[in-house]
Amino acid sequence: MVLATALGLRFDGGVVLAADRRVSYNGFILSKSARKVFLINERVGVSTAGLPGDFQELVDVLKYNITMYELENEKAATPTNVAKLLSILLYQGRFSGIYYAELVVGGIDNSGPKIFVLDPAGGLMEENFSAVGSGAQIATGILERFFKEGMSEKEAVELAERAMREAISRDALSGDGIDLLIITSKGSRMEFIPVRTA
Repeated sequence: MVLATALGLRFDGGVVLAADRRVSYNGFILSKSARKVFLINERVGVSTAGLPGDFQELVDVLKYNITMYELENEKAATPTNVAKLLSILLYQGRFSGIYYAELVVGGIDNSGPKIFVLDPAGGLMEENFSAVGSGAQIATGILERFFKEGMSEKEAVELAERAMREAISRDALSGDGIDLLIITSKGSRMEFIPVRTA
């Protein structure tokens, strides 16, 4: 089981990525302020669940490679480029010790908003929405029930928050607030939502 909860969903004109801030290990809360949502470039981000050492390493290597790609090709990497590179990095990790991380890549390109989900072995799937981590079953239930095509940004942000709150309320490995990354053609912004846990 991959620790924490992270998710992503599409809306009309963009994507929302979200993750909680708790890091737990062996029944102990190690941190209540870990960042698990990352902006890769102005139009692509990643939300993560798992061990911080693994997902931080993956994001650092990913950012480096995407920067090199953009410099060499003189164009911004798309969500598909980022997801495929991340899939390769995860798959290569199978031979030297698998990364203990699940990730959701989201962003926009010329064809519209995209959400991709990746498992620890590099499996890559494009979806309308996805949740990963120990709270994924709970969050997915909310997303499946209330997601609809053509949602507004406001509706998508509210749905992401609701799914995260439900996961946090029932999953002891998730908690301590929600980081949101909203990406549209106009730019990106991060938001933090405090969540009180018992």
